[in-house]
Amino acid sequence: MKNKINFTTSFDSNQVMLRSLIRSNRTLIPSSSLRSFHSVPSLLNKQKEFNSNPDSANSPTIDENGLYYGKFTKQEYEDATKVVKQQIEKLEGDIKGDFNVRDNLGKVLQFPQRDITGSTKVENLTDLFVQTIQTTGPITLSAYIRQCLTHPDFGYYTTRNPLDSRSGDFITSPEISFMFGEMIGIWLFTVWQQQNYPTSIKFIEFGPGRGTLMHDVLKSFNLFATKVNKPVNIEINLIEASKILRQEQWKLLCEEEVEFKTTEEGFNTSTSKWGNQIKWLDTEKDIINDENIANYIIAHEFFDALPVKSFQKTEHGWRELMVEHSSSVNNTQPKLPSNSNEEEINIENKELLDTEFHLTLSQKETPSSIIPSLSSRYKDLPIDTRIEICTEAELYLMKMIQLLNNTKNLGTALIIDYGVVNTIPEASLRGIYKHKFVSPFIKPGEVDLSIDVDFTNLTNLSSKFCSSFGPIDQGDWLHNLGIGHRVDQLIKKNTHDEEKQDKIYNSYRRLTDKNDKSLGSYKFLSLLPLNAKPPIGFETPAPPAPPL
Repeated sequence: MKNKINFTTSFDSNQVMLRSLIRSNRTLIPSSSLRSFHSVPSLLNKQKEFNSNPDSANSPTIDENGLYYGKFTKQEYEDATKVVKQQIEKLEGDIKGDFNVRDNLGKVLQFPQRDITGSTKVENLTDLFVQTIQTTGPITLSAYIRQCLTHPDFGYYTTRNPLDSRSGDFITSPEISFMFGEMIGIWLFTVWQQQNYPTSIKFIEFGPGRGTLMHDVLKSFNLFATKVNKPVNIEINLIEASKILRQEQWKLLCEEEVEFKTTEEGFNTSTSKWGNQIKWLDTEKDIINDENIANYIIAHEFFDALPVKSFQKTEHGWRELMVEHSSSVNNTQPKLPSNSNEEEINIENKELLDTEFHLTLSQKETPSSIIPSLSSRYKDLPIDTRIEICTEAELYLMKMIQLLNNTKNLGTALIIDYGVVNTIPEASLRGIYKHKFVSPFIKPGEVDLSIDVDFTNLTNLSSKFCSSFGPIDQGDWLHNLGIGHRVDQLIKKNTHDEEKQDKIYNSYRRLTDKNDKSLGSYKFLSLLPLNAKPPIGFETPAPPAPPL
């Protein structure tokens, strides 16, 4: 059957042998292990183990007659092995998803080319999706999200500054108060101390927004580094695809007279206000990893913007939810603020829930339908359960882990996002438009899309390769770092400015309170080299210390 793994394809004479190999769990990758794999790295590591150690327990048993498992000739076994390898490679490709979200900027889904009369027009993403679906059928949810956010001509992040104070759709912690970035800068300074002051470090930020967080981090880190009088060379790498946001970052991080350059390789470079070299990169693959440099990675609200695939368990197995076109459809997965109800939604918001697109359940298996069955987390879920899986999150996480140096105990990654712990994301995809939650299927390319990050999956994946600490709520982490004392200090400093005092205190509450209007429930997760000591901030939450 098309799109379904078939271990007997192309070698009809060996069908019985292949089935026997699979049943005996003695294939290249035992089926018992295969079922427990979820990530691409796990598959690759298992394959590498076999290739590097053919005499291991997974090697075939050969009897005195030279028959493999007492049944098959060497040629039969080698033919079967070739088939299994091909199917494993196909499986790895399916798990990785359609495309890497950063690699395919500039590439669009196929749609009919304009005819000579000009009747077929693509003026926005709605046109693109309608024509694509009418031509090829429903598209995957991950493809829909990817195009909405990163399409080169119509994508949300590639065509605007989403954090603009007047036209932006949301606000993040760094934009609320500089204290947020200060605390992270202090935390990175303590990691630098614990790692015995490496003389060369690289700050790497995934999705740096306007550059506000990196600005505040550098300001506080450089201040403390100067006080301890330890020599350090700091380089900055910003993973940013948007030309608009790169300009915003340059304006904030660099002096006006400092040039925004383009190298022969096509990278943008400049120098920060503190003399640090800045390099803008298109994707994480452009990062140059030097074992003598400690990589300090920040990913703030990065993972929640990655495409997800959505699945539902049926009596016939897992089926993928696809994006379908419809001239009139109710939103199938609204995630409105908890204090909203039908009477409170005004006419404008009702219109925002009307959309030309909706999710539909694929009646047959798709290439990605196998993904949920590869993890034991989803094995015992009841029929009709709906889940979201972000395969690209695993790829980015593994890249961050690769940038840590276990041998020299160098580097760290700090992941900050909204997400869930000890549960499975179900239908978390939502749109954010003018500071309100809306359907993810209205105004494609004009609405920010966000998901709940699966922190349990991130910690499970990282556990074999590095030390992880957390996740811990943002409010608790900031209190552990001493934000309460910092607020008290700032309020006392502005005794004669009551308005400024109120602003400082209100910003503090927005960063630390855990309610619908604040960000204290966001999660902090840190990654450090294997056997690293617990960093500050991730101990038992300290009680809040708000100023009097």
